[in-house]
Amino acid sequence: MIKNKKMKKSSHPVMFFIYLSILVILLSGITNALNFQVTYDKLTTIAGEVDKVTVAVNSLISLDGLKFLITSAYDNLVTFEPFGALLIASIAFGIALKSGFLKTLCGKLTKRVPKGIIVFIYSLICIVASIDGNTSYVILLPLGAILFMSMNRNPIGGLVLGFASMASGHGAGLFITSMDYNLSSYTEASAKLLDSEYMVTQSGNLIFMIVATLLISGICTLITEKLVSRKLGRNTFEEDEELMLEEKTENKGLIGVLIATIIFLIPLVLMIIPTTKDGFIGLLLDKSQTSYSKMLFSSDALLMTNLVGIVSSLLIVQGFVFGVITRTIKRIRDLVNFSAEYLKSIGGIFVLVFFAAQLSAIFKETNLGAVITGNLSNLVAASEFSFIPLVLLILVITMVTNIFSPTPVSKWSIIAPNIMPAVMKANITPEFAQLVFRAGDSITNIITPLFTYFVIFIGFIEIYTKNKNDFSIRSCYRVILPYFVSITLMWLLMIMCWYIIGLPIGPGVYPTV
Repeated sequence: MIKNKKMKKSSHPVMFFIYLSILVILLSGITNALNFQVTYDKLTTIAGEVDKVTVAVNSLISLDGLKFLITSAYDNLVTFEPFGALLIASIAFGIALKSGFLKTLCGKLTKRVPKGIIVFIYSLICIVASIDGNTSYVILLPLGAILFMSMNRNPIGGLVLGFASMASGHGAGLFITSMDYNLSSYTEASAKLLDSEYMVTQSGNLIFMIVATLLISGICTLITEKLVSRKLGRNTFEEDEELMLEEKTENKGLIGVLIATIIFLIPLVLMIIPTTKDGFIGLLLDKSQTSYSKMLFSSDALLMTNLVGIVSSLLIVQGFVFGVITRTIKRIRDLVNFSAEYLKSIGGIFVLVFFAAQLSAIFKETNLGAVITGNLSNLVAASEFSFIPLVLLILVITMVTNIFSPTPVSKWSIIAPNIMPAVMKANITPEFAQLVFRAGDSITNIITPLFTYFVIFIGFIEIYTKNKNDFSIRSCYRVILPYFVSITLMWLLMIMCWYIIGLPIGPGVYPTV
């Protein structure tokens, strides 16, 4: 990736996932033999009660473990979240790309808008879109590569910027999302263990997260413009063929796409209008919820569960309309060919996805993540810390647990009831503890190979690496490290400043009581 004649050839990242899988299997056997287990409090939100749960490491060096390893490979792949999303999105993305629509759109934007503003807006969109991991990673990452090539920059810069923004800004956002809904329910139930009257609103972190979103976008833009883009250099990625269209033809195609997009969005807007009746209006909402934000972003809302399909359908429509008007699509067979060509060009990602899916399933089967999370949350509960040391401890243990268990809601269901007594005794509000958790949970997404979409990032890095011998897991970490360090410091400074100054973190909510 970055030119370095002295850099030694490294093994392919596929081996990285294989080595980690073997290491996890060995660790499961060793820790199981040492009786590595934990007993912790786990919250039941429906009853508002805490259950004592004991979890031990499950050894895969056993007959049952061997049976799991032999029989689960297929299920591990098809249930791996990015697999289906990547396949569906790639079919649509290929049509939008090969028809010339995406290249033309990005080319027009980069000619008329300053590059720094484009980088900032792209980073901001990535953070906001991270509320739905499937859509953001499988569509916005390759879009970032196309955008950077339109600016005659190395497409890897767009991939790194997009991934850093989405992964490290996963806990942030400009409005209330399902993350706020899911976490606040556990926060409130945990707080009521000590104060039965305590209420937690979904907007309890909103002010802080809006500021964090803007700062992350600014930092990512600064690092990209001043460091990463300069090191990566200009675009050297050679595409198979360049479409040469006249400007008038391009403009006609884009006008057609605009009209088609409006027509596509009209029924979509109708399907997210709240109503109590069953029918077409409000079809994509979860009508079992009481507030509109819950209806829209609930995990049971059809909008969220089918967002990849919706966005992919839009891309197909846009690519098709642009192709028909500009004559890059002359028959239906062209659509199939465009998708097939694009899938062929990114085929290496699916190999990586297979081995990443095995690692994820193997680690989950061992229970190592739950045991580590339980032990570290018990550490906070047993500590005598208060004030800033307590805040820092919560941040650190969240960062560490997220490396091994990058699923925020399940982690918070373990951590929240264990740390809340210490938090509330220190006069720290439960909402601020939730905020610190969200920060720590976001920080290490960017570096943990167990983060579901990490494999998508490195897969696209391979596609746009000119010299495949330079592609390694080390090179992937090298380009992401400046973002990790800078954003970690940003989250830390924000938390400390908010706590010391006592600024509101949400409407009517402060760090301390």
